[in-house]
Amino acid sequence: MSLEGIWTSEIYGPFGWENRGVLVFENGRIIGGDNRHCAMGKYEAAGATVEAQMVIHYYGPPRTVFGEKRERFEVLMTGELEEGVISGRIAQPDRPDFTMEYRLTKRMDLTA
Repeated sequence: MSLEGIWTSEIYGPFGWENRGVLVFENGRIIGGDNRHCAMGKYEAAGATVEAQMVIHYYGPPRTVFGEKRERFEVLMTGELEEGVISGRIAQPDRPDFTMEYRLTKRMDLTA
């Protein structure tokens, strides 16, 4: 399965699975966001393993899933692709011991 497409993003937080917007994967690049953040970065895949690095610009009320108020931070995602879903862990490089579960679900292929 090609990773290129439109994906919905969820993170498992204190209140269960929370919607975290939409991400577009195209040619090794990720762009996306929701009503409180914009994200941009890159991804790589080797077999079913997917790794991504993103810079997040947060502009909503001070309530990120990482429990802080920074407007800009980086995240690293590692996960496994299975049947249109990437599941794994997300962390900030400067706080690698604090990880959260995430899942991305592919919703649409990109068309020319």
